[in-house]
Amino acid sequence: MKQSMTHQWLIGSRRCDREKKYFEEQYSTCYVSNCHCNLRGPYTGTGDLLRQIIPEAYSKWPDLILSHCIEILSIAPELKAVIPVSVETLTSLAIPKERTRYYSKLRTLRMSNGLIDLLLALANRERMGKLTLVFENVQACDQLDAEFISTLLRRAKSDLIQVIVSSSEIAEKEALKKALQTYTEPTTILSDIEQDMRIVNLSDEERLELTKRYIFSDCTSDCEQELLAYEATPIEIRQSLHEERAESLIKEEQWSLHLGAIPFHLERGTSEKSASEALFKAVSYSINMGFYDATIDMSLRGRKLTNWSSEFDNSRYFTMKMATSLAALGETDDIPTLLGEVYANTDDFRVHMQISYGFSMYYTRHHREREHEKAKEWIQKAIDLAEWIEDEKERAFQQVFNQNGLALVELHMDNPEEALRLVTEGWQRLNQTLAPDEHMLHRSVLLHNKGLIYVALKRFEEAAETFSQVIQIDSNYPEYYFDRGNLYSRMGRLDEAIEDYNQAIKLSPPFPEVYFNRATAFNRLGDVEKAMADYDYLLDIDPENLDGLLNRATLLYQVEKFEMARKDAEFGLEIEPDHARLLCTLGLIEMSDGNNDRALKTFTAALNKDREMMAAWTNRAVLYYEMGEYDRAIADLTEAIALEKNATVLYNRAWVYEAQEEWQLSISDYTEAFAFSDADEQDIYYRRGLCFIKMGDRELGTEDWNKHLMFGESPHVNEMMQLLPSLFVSK
Repeated sequence: MKQSMTHQWLIGSRRCDREKKYFEEQYSTCYVSNCHCNLRGPYTGTGDLLRQIIPEAYSKWPDLILSHCIEILSIAPELKAVIPVSVETLTSLAIPKERTRYYSKLRTLRMSNGLIDLLLALANRERMGKLTLVFENVQACDQLDAEFISTLLRRAKSDLIQVIVSSSEIAEKEALKKALQTYTEPTTILSDIEQDMRIVNLSDEERLELTKRYIFSDCTSDCEQELLAYEATPIEIRQSLHEERAESLIKEEQWSLHLGAIPFHLERGTSEKSASEALFKAVSYSINMGFYDATIDMSLRGRKLTNWSSEFDNSRYFTMKMATSLAALGETDDIPTLLGEVYANTDDFRVHMQISYGFSMYYTRHHREREHEKAKEWIQKAIDLAEWIEDEKERAFQQVFNQNGLALVELHMDNPEEALRLVTEGWQRLNQTLAPDEHMLHRSVLLHNKGLIYVALKRFEEAAETFSQVIQIDSNYPEYYFDRGNLYSRMGRLDEAIEDYNQAIKLSPPFPEVYFNRATAFNRLGDVEKAMADYDYLLDIDPENLDGLLNRATLLYQVEKFEMARKDAEFGLEIEPDHARLLCTLGLIEMSDGNNDRALKTFTAALNKDREMMAAWTNRAVLYYEMGEYDRAIADLTEAIALEKNATVLYNRAWVYEAQEEWQLSISDYTEAFAFSDADEQDIYYRRGLCFIKMGDRELGTEDWNKHLMFGESPHVNEMMQLLPSLFVSK
């Protein structure tokens, strides 16, 4: 279904023809970005856009730009010459040999959303006004540009940001294809100039010039004559020109070229060693930034240029980084084969130690069917191999690192106390053995893991103290604030939780979980407006977040915005038709609209999915009561009581018994409800007293009503005076 916020998609075989179409329009502020991944690899187009827009924007609105410096400098590192270096964490500062933690695969989506927030702010009429963003050669963009453009198409309203996607063919990447189909109007551009593709009549000099133009376009040109000339040129000449192009690009000293065109050309030159070294550099950067699809692509290319017998270290490097990236993306089927290949090609105990750790994490975290015992065998092997290391500091670090892996396995095997012992001893050993500035990243990881284990053990005060300690060590890592905020929320320390969520938001590109959790905290504090604002933003950046849809629908229902609540509930059910809690919420909305038959059907559907859902039993009971079907209401409330006996459900069943004039059964439930601390004693004394009077026991009724009146003002005085006037006679 097309959305109202329509952008444009130009499809034509030649860029020059597509350019005519969008240059016909008189755009006040227009930026054209070339997305062909041959140029700069991951984020080629997005980085191109930032390099154009940020220098001017920073000169005018520095505070706004600095608030998004993480996204900007991660995607366009050349802009470090324009704006200050972003906030660093122990993860980003760690030297390669101390890097033990990698970013989540979701970090790139977070960065996309952060950049879109920035672009929307710049498109404000008080700043740059409406922006027109043209993305060229999108048919050849990488996965991360595709992610950014897809998200931009969905979030950007065309009255603020007009997006024009220009490509020679239909996009192959699934998410981008879906976004183009949903948010753009496609236009096919026919060429009005017939290309002369013949080269047979050209001189050698003319053919060479065409070949050179093609290579110096980084093989992105769509000129058929250039491509034909290139293909007809002897390979030795092509190799020489590729190397010439690589040398010229290296002199430009722009880092992102090392992720795209430089290794691209060196791979087509004469030196496999130079190409391998270029890919090594690109892989190292990409995996550290969380660019996992790019890491896999370049690692595959690197593996083709190396062999185990003469270039073992490079072969191992490309293979291991590929395995790590597959694990990060959750695409784990090939990991055992890759690890086994490394293991089989060396007798080096250090490599075997590394591979043993990898197998352990595979079996305890990534295997389709977790095999924790097998994971424990592998990690114990890694620990044993670490004993062979002669250097005391290195031996201590490797043993502690692997024992941290064992702690994870123990936690998965439901042995949290043993896991706690392992990480505590590891933390103490590193502090005793290493210099204060050595392996600070892994020390912070150990301390954080200790805090998580305390949470699992419900030792919340110790967990809070530990999280605070790790924040002192690595004060710019947003996940630490997020985890402590979650803990404070569980402890009921909601103001402190919100402070931590605020800090996590400040330090990180936006991620849905922090907005969801902050909204929940605001809601618990009764601040509906702030809770709603967070749910709105959450569902802007993650529109299919079912928990967000459920909670916003519930909040909208509570403030009696039933149609808006219905839209959220129904959209969520389009995504997951048998989502029990959404069905229950929709049932409440149907009840509010007087659609009892639909409400009954919806509550029943919720219970068919989840027979232990208290809310569905109790709400269907209310519906049955309102429909006069008292026996069914009692049956549902009895099911609810079997799941969780509490004051509210006992009170409700007693009320239905009253409607049936089952006074003794009603009295029994009211009496049992008193046992719960949240019981409304004043109201229960009134209702139980009424039941006593209805069944003829005026003495007990009088006793209960006297207790009822002792609480203060009563809304039932008139009825009480009619049924028991003696209660109000002065004595």
